[in-house]
Amino acid sequence: MNIQTERLDNHTARFTVELDVARLEQAKQSAAKKLASRVNIPGFRKGKVPYKILVSYIGEGALLEDAIDILGNDVYKEALDQSGVDPYGPGQLEDFKVDPQPTLTFVVPMQPTVDLGEYRSTRLAFHAPTVEDEQVNKAMRALQEEQAVIEESHQPVALGNRVTVEMYAATIDGDGAKVEEAAEAHAHDDEHDHDHEGDDHHDHGLGGNEFIHEHNAVLVLGEENEEPSPGFKQALVGANVDEAREFEVTYPDDKDEWGEELAGKQARFKVTVKKIETMTLPTLNDDLAARVTEKEEKPLTLLELRMRMRENLQKNLEQRAKSDYAGEVLDHLVDKSTVAYPEALVNDQIDTYLERLDRDLRQQGLTLDDYVRITGKSKDDLRADYLEIAIRNVKRSLVLREVMRVEQVDVPDDKINEQIDAMLKQFGEQAEALRPMLNTPAMRENVRNDLMEQSVLDRIAAIAKGEAPELSSTPTEEATTSIEASQEGETA
Repeated sequence: MNIQTERLDNHTARFTVELDVARLEQAKQSAAKKLASRVNIPGFRKGKVPYKILVSYIGEGALLEDAIDILGNDVYKEALDQSGVDPYGPGQLEDFKVDPQPTLTFVVPMQPTVDLGEYRSTRLAFHAPTVEDEQVNKAMRALQEEQAVIEESHQPVALGNRVTVEMYAATIDGDGAKVEEAAEAHAHDDEHDHDHEGDDHHDHGLGGNEFIHEHNAVLVLGEENEEPSPGFKQALVGANVDEAREFEVTYPDDKDEWGEELAGKQARFKVTVKKIETMTLPTLNDDLAARVTEKEEKPLTLLELRMRMRENLQKNLEQRAKSDYAGEVLDHLVDKSTVAYPEALVNDQIDTYLERLDRDLRQQGLTLDDYVRITGKSKDDLRADYLEIAIRNVKRSLVLREVMRVEQVDVPDDKINEQIDAMLKQFGEQAEALRPMLNTPAMRENVRNDLMEQSVLDRIAAIAKGEAPELSSTPTEEATTSIEASQEGETA
């Protein structure tokens, strides 16, 4: 058997395998025996059909096809072992020729490779965030709202009310009717929900440009409360229960506040008021602080509560800033690295996204096929929509794994135990009863993977700040094994 290996530009390998004629004939004989036991040929018992008669009855092509099935796996394994190629996934038979020499051609996706380059020279400025008084004031206002006296109102909506609404919104790109269609479809769905359970043939409005889809959204129309769009609160003032308001808005061109998807866009809303409630807020004083901390060993004063609120906000702000910074550093590392991967890896990532979309849709009583029908997109269109983000996340994941390997990032068992203890604390007296559920090998591996990811993100952040520790000469075997284990079942 003669094997030639060719490494292709798309990070796949091609094996061209020339077989001895005798080996092919042997496979054909084996295939004939199997076929003879299944084929009914007049005048012969099953399994007793002569080879030449069987071939003339079923055809040379059918016999050859079965012979290739018998040969394929063994030949492929031999070619793989001899080539030294590290496969990402299963190979495929690309071609087969009989003349002038029996030849099988396989293609196999190769494991991705990453060259980080001079990644340790990466430097990015980190700006530590500081909580502003306005943020503390909003948090204290939210605390007041949690302790407010709520009463249902039969008066029209006024600023300061809490409202429950059914709300649909979509950006306008020449088909603004999608919002109204979605709202009508859902209204129809609500009316007939019990009579037509499981009937998903109406338009749920999931396609197109819809970005808000809520049946029972609860909103506080206070001055300091966030709103879905500019002017949203004012648009509802004066509305009565069961009244629908339709209006259009233009989002400011501020991506930090409204996100890239909405900044600068026009949108149409259809909002139906389902309930109106008044809110009587308690006074911000020591009595309120003592009430909300009454279960603590020593209730807090208002000043102490405000100080704690600031500390918690600062901690959350720093955590978010560190996460954003690590993501920015990772993107720089991806740009500086040379990453090679097979198309199959991206396709697998897109499959993961579509499976997740299907699960989310099923929670709403839909399927992926319904989504395709509603949006007018084909499955290929959906895959194309996910292609760019899949490529980006594949590259990020591969670079992160390589940094993990080279930097010898690992998580010892005592860190896993500490994390499990921290997770159990929230269950109070039931913690020890629940410990066996969190201490299984599968759960410990999940905890370990989460800690590994956080550890490597912390490391790349330290690298970009110039604070990373010195490395030993080569990655340890233990670290390499840890990375391989963490990759199994992982999505980017």
